[in-house]
Amino acid sequence: MHSISWRIFVRLAITTVLTSTFAYGWIYWQAQSTEIAVRQRVLLNQAKHIASYLVMNERGEPALNLPEPIADSYKSTTGSQRYAIRDQAGTILFGSGPETGPLSLFRQLTQAAYDYDPDGPGPLHMYGAAVKSTLGGRILFTQVEEDVLDAQYLRAAVNEEFLTDGGWLQVPFLFAWLAVSMLAVRRALAPLKQVSRVAEEIDPATADTRLPTRNVPTELVPLVNAINLALDRLQHGLMRQREFNANAAHQLRTPLAVLSANIEAMQDKSTAAKLTYDIELMSRIVNQLLLVARLETLSHLHNETVDLMAITTDVATNLAPLAVASGKHLEILNGTAPIFVQANPEALRAALSNLVENALSHAPPETTVSIRLTQEPSVEVVDCGPGVPPDKRNQIFERFWKGDRNGKGAGLGLAIVKHIMTALQGSVSISENPGGGAAFTLRFPPTPQRN
Repeated sequence: MHSISWRIFVRLAITTVLTSTFAYGWIYWQAQSTEIAVRQRVLLNQAKHIASYLVMNERGEPALNLPEPIADSYKSTTGSQRYAIRDQAGTILFGSGPETGPLSLFRQLTQAAYDYDPDGPGPLHMYGAAVKSTLGGRILFTQVEEDVLDAQYLRAAVNEEFLTDGGWLQVPFLFAWLAVSMLAVRRALAPLKQVSRVAEEIDPATADTRLPTRNVPTELVPLVNAINLALDRLQHGLMRQREFNANAAHQLRTPLAVLSANIEAMQDKSTAAKLTYDIELMSRIVNQLLLVARLETLSHLHNETVDLMAITTDVATNLAPLAVASGKHLEILNGTAPIFVQANPEALRAALSNLVENALSHAPPETTVSIRLTQEPSVEVVDCGPGVPPDKRNQIFERFWKGDRNGKGAGLGLAIVKHIMTALQGSVSISENPGGGAAFTLRFPPTPQRN
């Protein structure tokens, strides 16, 4: 599929070539017509000029007192130019030598131009003019003719001069014209590229962005306005959905808290413990929904310089009781020196907590979940669980997708991690733990060295 610029260029090139061909054809036709008209006018003037020297002699007969220079100009061995004066019967009274063509239809006209082929469809072609005059009551016809060879010599000389001096310029001029036209087309379409760049940046976090109409070609303004109206409708629907998700999650907190309090008062402690676990799971899902609702309103989090080691230590301390309760171990590796990154501390803490909780939920009892820090900077969470097959690693960060690592969660934790890392301009990836299990890695943009 070709671009608009290319399509315009091709059509412009075709139009230019056709227009140039038509223009040169029209010029050629005009040159031919002008040549014929000029030749006829010259021949008629020559015939009138010769007829003006007709006089009556003392015997009352026509006589031609043609000046000697004029008569000499018609005396040629090739006979390229000739004249003749005929009477009404067609008899030649005076002439330059070679016989001129017959008058035929010109007897009824005062003057006329004509042409004929004396040798049939051969190279010789004659052009002539005849004028009728009256002398002493007698009607006389004065003819002047020339062959086509003289006209061809003149035409060939003009064409050669034209092509030599300037006709060859039409080819580079055509290419220059196409180049200038292409630059003009690209310049005219430049605002569309600006609109495209703005459109590429629009996502749910920047739903209030609209396509600019400044400098956009008038023909495309209605399309841009229609797209902006569609974005308005989409933004309105997205806002209503976000408000619904946030309100629903918030409203669920109160009944869950009341339900938890009532369960604690139950006499059957075994049943109460099971119900408490379910309530805690539901509370965690509600909290994740609230976090998703908040993150969807952000494209870039408000970052500051934070110590990755300090936040990792804080997350490990908070989740240590969960690890002990499930019969697992939790350790921090390479946590001896501060590692500074640009991040939002609360968002980073939420992402790392989700990764550690996910690892603890899938790690077998009596195994260790490791949190490894690097100066890259990055932090890696490694478990010894069943791992994630390579063909499922692209799906594991999708919302509500749990796959074979099916736990009791809603499938939101890893989706939240990816959303947070994208907002922090970092990344999250998954690989296989050499000892078995999964290794999730959070990578952060490089941070300038602190003095």
